[in-house]
Amino acid sequence: MNEKEQMYNERVERFVKTVNHEEPDRVPVLSLVETMAIAYAGATIEECLKSHDDEFKIYGKLFEDVYFDGTLGFGLNRAMNVYSALGVNAYFVSEDGTTLQHGEISPMADTEYDDFIENPIRFAKNVLFKRKYPNLNLPYPQNKEAIKNAALGLADFGKKMGDGAAYLKDLAGVPVTAGNYIIAPLDQIFDYFRGFRGTLTDMRRNPDKLLEATDKLVDFCISLATGNAPKLEPFPWVFSPLHIPTFLGPEQFGKFYWPSYKKMLMALNERGAKVFIFMEGLWEPYYEFLQELPDNFAIGNLEKDDPIKVKKILGKKITISGGMPLDKLRYETKEECIDHAKKIIDNCAPGGGFIFSTNLALLSGKDVNIENFKAVNEFVHEYGVYK
Repeated sequence: MNEKEQMYNERVERFVKTVNHEEPDRVPVLSLVETMAIAYAGATIEECLKSHDDEFKIYGKLFEDVYFDGTLGFGLNRAMNVYSALGVNAYFVSEDGTTLQHGEISPMADTEYDDFIENPIRFAKNVLFKRKYPNLNLPYPQNKEAIKNAALGLADFGKKMGDGAAYLKDLAGVPVTAGNYIIAPLDQIFDYFRGFRGTLTDMRRNPDKLLEATDKLVDFCISLATGNAPKLEPFPWVFSPLHIPTFLGPEQFGKFYWPSYKKMLMALNERGAKVFIFMEGLWEPYYEFLQELPDNFAIGNLEKDDPIKVKKILGKKITISGGMPLDKLRYETKEECIDHAKKIIDNCAPGGGFIFSTNLALLSGKDVNIENFKAVNEFVHEYGVYK
């Protein structure tokens, strides 16, 4: 076993013990770096898209210079070739050349819930996809060629993600902590079909249809997350980005979001998986719902919640990830950042169940002062030792 492989195995064990609320040797430090890595390397998304090898080298530079025990992802996390093959700019490169933006496309009308509920997959494939992806409407055989190129692009993207994880393991001994991902049923409707305004309007005008539609998507969403496998490994985790909850209140969350999402989570737990939940916004109104989850199952990344308070309330239920606000890393001094990290470690690390990370994903080169970032991660690695 070489040095990088040994480091990799030690880091995996660090995360596994932490999520099981055991005390590992050290507090694990998790990277939420996304396209910020491109800016750090002085490169562009266009250069990343030239070849996977170029993309890996560009992303890898940050991991050679900044300490991490693991990373939620590695490389561009959108299959850009799929979207281009289908003729849609759902994701497009920003003017800075290093970040991606999402353009909302909402192809479903509020009068079409009955057709959707009857068979969501058929309706999406035969109606909604044609509205969303222009190249599907080209005459034959151009439309067939678009579908073929999109399928090849998707397969290539999947292979790239696996190859990227192997590259990072060899380069820095750092594991990618997220494997499969899940999208909650209401987020499926919010993200892909009805959009922001449509979904929130439907909660008031078509609540019964919206509830029926989300419930109809549960089995499909579970199959996407599991690949219909009866058993899943506890590591890497299943990644669960949540999008609409931050715009809801407890009553709407409890009615429209939680029932179908909880069914998905329990299905994953029954198969042995662990889930990393990106808790966008302030989640304090939803703590009571998280108490319903099995112990040692979920990792919650905190954006606006106080990690120390969450540790006291939910620390025996879920693993907490977070603690380092990007605005501190960007605007405060190195000493102030380290003092904050020390306070977080002292209060959140005892007993396990705590992963040190930023509160947000890093997208832009200006998101942090890189010297602060390096210093804080190195400090946590050295200071966060369990004795």
